[in-house]
Amino acid sequence: MDKEKYNRIKQQLFESTKWPSLYMFKFIVPNNEDKINAVKNLFPTDTKFTYKTSKDIRYIGITVKKVMNSADDVVEIYARAQGIKGIMAL
Repeated sequence: MDKEKYNRIKQQLFESTKWPSLYMFKFIVPNNEDKINAVKNLFPTDTKFTYKTSKDIRYIGITVKKVMNSADDVVEIYARAQGIKGIMAL
């Protein structure tokens, strides 16, 4: 994990957002059930997800809108997501 990168993101979120706040996560992963489930497992079971496949169906975009309590909570999700091979966080 790149601590400097996450500290920068955390600082920007802290300065630009009043917490708690609705935050939108966007991830792109290979269109594979294990990868999709790994993203889903980053969030509580009651979370709603929106999916969109790429034109060639090789990738799937996953959007999550979730009320987050702090910038630390957002950064924690991104840090855990980094362990999913092939993921791109937007």
